[in-house]
Amino acid sequence: MSLTGTWHLSIATPMGEQKAELELVQHGPDQISGLTRTNQDGERELADPRLKGNKLIWKSTFNRPFKVTATMELTFDGDSVTGNSTIPSFASSLTAAGSPAVKGMRSALTT
Repeated sequence: MSLTGTWHLSIATPMGEQKAELELVQHGPDQISGLTRTNQDGERELADPRLKGNKLIWKSTFNRPFKVTATMELTFDGDSVTGNSTIPSFASSLTAAGSPAVKGMRSALTT
């Protein structure tokens, strides 16, 4: 399964739900590149992306409301994605009511 495409993410944070787009291009079974896009921080390339099967890990820096670097860990299942965002300054992964901190869907392809 290729992860290439645009993914719409919802990220639970202490400041409330944040929306982001994840644009991915898979170059092979374990090679991937991409960027994140948010209203607050604009576009940022994925830092140190690592792909193993259906799991993607990378670091992402957010500047608003304050600067923080999070490790994003996502698991893809078809056109759905769930995962966690771990921030070193917090004791554990961010979760909302027992749900994954990150969830989302792939955009439908248009032809």
